[in-house]
Amino acid sequence: MIYLSLLMAIRFLGLFIVMPVLSLYAMHLKGANEFNVGVALGAYALSQLFLQIPFGKLADKHDKKIILSIGLFILFLGSLVCAFADNIYMLIFGRLLQGAGAIGGVILAYIADLTDENQRAKAFARMGQFIALSFAISMILGPTIGTKYGVDKLFLLTAILALISIFIVLTKIPPAPKITHHIQNASLKDIFKHKELIKLFFSGFMQKGLMSVFFLLIPLIFTQIFNWQKTELWKVYIPALIFGFFALPLGAILAEKKGKGKLVFILSATSITTALFLFLIGINITSSIIGIIGVIFFFFGFNLLEPVLQSFVSKVAYAHQKATALSTSNTIQYLGIFLGGSIAGWFLHKGYLNLFLIFSTIIGIIWTIMLIKMKPITKFKIVIYENFDKDFIEELKTEKNVYDFYEKDKKLIVRYIN
Repeated sequence: MIYLSLLMAIRFLGLFIVMPVLSLYAMHLKGANEFNVGVALGAYALSQLFLQIPFGKLADKHDKKIILSIGLFILFLGSLVCAFADNIYMLIFGRLLQGAGAIGGVILAYIADLTDENQRAKAFARMGQFIALSFAISMILGPTIGTKYGVDKLFLLTAILALISIFIVLTKIPPAPKITHHIQNASLKDIFKHKELIKLFFSGFMQKGLMSVFFLLIPLIFTQIFNWQKTELWKVYIPALIFGFFALPLGAILAEKKGKGKLVFILSATSITTALFLFLIGINITSSIIGIIGVIFFFFGFNLLEPVLQSFVSKVAYAHQKATALSTSNTIQYLGIFLGGSIAGWFLHKGYLNLFLIFSTIIGIIWTIMLIKMKPITKFKIVIYENFDKDFIEELKTEKNVYDFYEKDKKLIVRYIN
């Protein structure tokens, strides 16, 4: 499981590492303006948006290791295009190609297949911590390497990381086990009827969308409004990184060990919304200190949620719809990334930064209120049967306290509502 978590982290590191400085770099390319720079920032999410579910379906029919390798090779090609881009449109194309290897949902489904029900939440939490750690490392390496050696070198580094990931897939990851479901496959209609999943999806949409917003705004606001040099951006990211590291274990402990998952979601939404409000104040009184505090609040809220978000999607989704639900969750998150960067870029290009921050803060408040009213996440009792027959399976289908069940390695795993 550690290799799949590492694979996800390396993949995200390759995508995240350019984010802290991409908007400054892209503004100097031919044909660039604030809007198409915002599009470039979130373009990889657009192709992810359309290809997550198709990649998931391919992985259900074919060898998952082959599908993962193909997706990573596409990331490799896209990174090379970005590295050699000399205009904004070539950069946007390269970012779209980077995202076309949409294997996030495949990795999540792979982890779900390889883990026992009792260990799955822990495995997803570990994966989330790996992703958040790669996010944090990006905050250090991105500005450091990008400002000293050029952002094109970051894209070349991403290409190398993609090749390393292919090696990990082919040599370290075991084949997926065979799992049998006794309930018909899930449709997207069934997924979107699940109220708990909808609220989790929306939280992922907001978290990732505002990540795109902040990565667009932070370098531009601090260099253009607060008159910082781009080499000083580490002064913004390092304090935020420290608080982000603190949030990583806190989110996992509260959600998984203390059973306070709802509280983690509320704290994350509150922290991110506060960050938007502080940015609004900071730019209006030209206070970089308030701006830094805002960035800290954002990183704290982002990292608080990252280790547990997909874990809770996996928990809440029915067994026969888990892969579809995880792919849908990823798709919605990438929609947030693309819209966040594009919409923020459009408002910035039109000179409506204050209006955008007011609007975003209001949406953040609505998000927080929605989570406060959300019912606690369903808790389960897991029972594993080694001896069972068709009659017993039919009985399970009619029992009211049975949430779902499936066969794995000749054992029947049943989740009862606790």
